[in-house]
Parts: sequence; structure tokens; C-alpha cells
Amino acid sequence: MIKHTFRDIDFFFHPTPMAQGLISEIFSDNYKVLASNIEFFPGDIVIDIGACEGMFSIMLAKLFPSISILALEPISHTFFHMVRNIGLNGIANIAAHNIGLAGKTTNKFPILMCKHDLSGGGSAVMTFNPDQHEKVEVTMMSLDDLWTRFKLNRVKLVKIDVEGMEYDILYNTSKLDNIDYFTGEFHMNSRLDYQGYRMDALASWVSNRTKVICIEACRMAE
Repeated sequence: MIKHTFRDIDFFFHPTPMAQGLISEIFSDNYKVLASNIEFFPGDIVIDIGACEGMFSIMLAKLFPSISILALEPISHTFFHMVRNIGLNGIANIAAHNIGLAGKTTNKFPILMCKHDLSGGGSAVMTFNPDQHEKVEVTMMSLDDLWTRFKLNRVKLVKIDVEGMEYDILYNTSKLDNIDYFTGEFHMNSRLDYQGYRMDALASWVSNRTKVICIEACRMAE
């Protein structure tokens, strides 16, 4: 078990191959949520899209125990690590769901996963290499359908890190105006470029509809 102390609070995580790197990123405030000094109030809702092993959700849940977090992760074994980490930390204000987001709702959405026992990093916009990848089918939901399913009204913060799926999700939702703050990663590779997507255009689209805290530009695997 990995113990990490941050702001005089102890956090605990299972020692997966990715855990230490994820801890370093999240607790360095890579999404700039803490630096932004958002004032969270009791009952505020945060949506963590692409929650991976849960480090971001768990950090916020323990720092701000009066908020509610909806943590979404489509890959089953990654979701399992997240649920274990939530349990290790004794957290009750995270609702974890084994679903991802896309432009439309579907039960059999293909994602490529690395074969080397790494959680996270699964993507639908990479080129399949049988030596490196395996295909898994996951449940995906549109952001609008998510809003309806969980009876959401106003969301304080959305964090997104979905390895290139952000274009499909964000260009196909009417809910950005119902989000107070937004942070995350935008990705690019040759396939996304060929489809005509641009990170700066998506950033402009989002920032015209909600308050953007941080967008990290990432060149992702082909």
C-alpha cells in the first residue's frame, strides 16, 4: 500500500504499475483546481470523466468532504482499482460508475488498451497494434444522457481526461452552460488531425460556455 500525505491528510492507494505516477501528477495539482481557489459549498457536484484509478476524485473528496463526486471510468480493471482505492480511504462522497462518455450512448464501444498491465491510457482514437493493444468493449454515455440519468442540474466542476474522446463528448452536448468550472487534457494525434479536430478550436468552444481553469495540451500515441 502507498501512503501519501498532503495538506496534513493521509491518502492510501494500491501499488499498481501506474499508481506512483498518477499520485505525483494529481497531488502536484496538474489540473490547477487547488490553485484556482474554487470555493466549494456543501452539496456541490464534481464530475470526474476518465477517473482512472481515482486519485483526482479521492483527493477532492478528502479535501472537501461536503461535496459529491461522480467518478466515471469505462475500463473494468481500472474501475476495480479505483473502487479499491476509494475503499482504502474510507470515502463516502464518491459515486463510482463503470461507464465512460462519448458523443452518444452505446453499450459496445471499442477501446484499445495496452497489454502491459497498465490501467488508464485506453483510447478509441489510436491505431490498433496487435503486439501492443487489446480491444475491449465498454459502456459509453453521452453527457446529456448522463445529466438525465443522474438528475443533474448545476455542476460545480468537470474534469476530463479521455485520451482523444473529448472532441466527440464536448461537441455533442448541450450541458456546458450548466457547468461552473472546467479543467482537463486535450489530445491530438494524426488520426484526430485527419478528422479536422484542433485543440485550440475545442478550447475556444468550451471557454465560450463555461469557465476554464486549465487545459493541458497533450500529444498522444498514434
